[in-house]
Amino acid sequence: MQDLLNALRPFPVTAGLLVCSLLGFSVVYFNAPVSWVAALTFTPFELTAAGPVFGEPGAQLWRLVTPAFLHFGWLHIAFNALWTWEFGRRIEARAGSLSALGLFLAVAMVSNVAQYLFGGPGLFGGMSGVVYGFLGFAVVAERIYPRWALGLPPGIVVFMLGWLVACVLGVVEVLGFGAIANAAHIGGLAAGAVLAVPLAFLERYRRRL
Repeated sequence: MQDLLNALRPFPVTAGLLVCSLLGFSVVYFNAPVSWVAALTFTPFELTAAGPVFGEPGAQLWRLVTPAFLHFGWLHIAFNALWTWEFGRRIEARAGSLSALGLFLAVAMVSNVAQYLFGGPGLFGGMSGVVYGFLGFAVVAERIYPRWALGLPPGIVVFMLGWLVACVLGVVEVLGFGAIANAAHIGGLAAGAVLAVPLAFLERYRRRL
């Protein structure tokens, strides 16, 4: 346990995201009251005999972010936790914890809104939109400010982009992985890439002062 804490301590934001994701997974997996899940979804919902009935997003601003913490199976949480750790800790180590937190919040909001706009009301969640945002940030930022290079093997980038294409084409669903929030993935990737531009240029400017 001490070794785990020592590994997490330098990356408080990434560690916090992992803890929140595990809590969100626990709420779903251990059959917590539906109201607990409904408090974290993008739109509130109630279960009826005919199925879930979704309301409007309203002014509950936390719903823009909290769907990122909901996970609906062991494979879902394992996949997202792995890549959150791999990308998140590298970004946090180079850009700092504050930038990592801001990047997470912005990407989570964009990816969740994108999924809602393109998919409509529904029960969606997971950190995968954020993971793709981290990927987009990493690829663009290191080209503008090489000191932020994360040292990602090209094979990882190719795999992640290939997985995205497979999801969009429906291959992953055919293989039995369930419904995929493609709009969240694409929105997150775009948001991370766009945010990398001002943040990397600001860091280059700051280092020259």
